[in-house]
Amino acid sequence: MPWTQALLELKHSIENLTEDTFNSCLLNLYHDGNEGMAWHSDGEKDLKKQGAIASLSFGAERKFSFKHKETKTKSELILENGSLLIMKGDTQTNWLHRLPPSKRIINPRINLTFRTIFSR
Repeated sequence: MPWTQALLELKHSIENLTEDTFNSCLLNLYHDGNEGMAWHSDGEKDLKKQGAIASLSFGAERKFSFKHKETKTKSELILENGSLLIMKGDTQTNWLHRLPPSKRIINPRINLTFRTIFSR
């Protein structure tokens, strides 16, 4: 779908912060804390190698977790309303991440994930 004016403005702001460019935006709606995302890393072949992935959150605060692929070391942070998480470089190579479910979260969260995708 074509970019809306609001998404273009967000994209340009994030590009200025990351000094990277994006040509794709994925929207995820989590209705409440029962919905989340399992451990994964973004390793699709069409993604720019070591490119930035910018994750912009709106709505309910949610815990976000990282786990190192070799050492299994874990780290967590809270994604607040309006927060921007940037993953780039070796992040996807070395770390898994997830949005764990939580029974305490009753409000929705929208996540916009900006990426660079190459068509094959």
